[in-house]
Amino acid sequence: MSETARIQFSIKKRNTHLHSREHVLADDLSKAMLEPKKFAAYLGIAKMYEEPDLRALTRSILEKKDLDFKNRGKYFFGALRRLERKQNVRHGNKNNKEIKRKKARKSH
Repeated sequence: MSETARIQFSIKKRNTHLHSREHVLADDLSKAMLEPKKFAAYLGIAKMYEEPDLRALTRSILEKKDLDFKNRGKYFFGALRRLERKQNVRHGNKNNKEIKRKKARKSH
């Protein structure tokens, strides 16, 4: 077997659905909390909070022995209140309403 053939076998296939760092983080979080179907919720969280904070929170939840694995996701979302949000993060609905108001004022 040639050297290039060995290298090709060792390379993992990349998931083409994960387009950004936030997507990878959301995928990791949703799998760790055993909620892969709630990827979209974790993606929103990944965009609003810093990655090291979310990973530290995930580690602390996974280390809790007395926490039932079915409640990990609920505990995670409840514990987010203690974290600081990223600065200058746009929140879709809020900004859309503000843009519509400004356009309405200009047209009058």
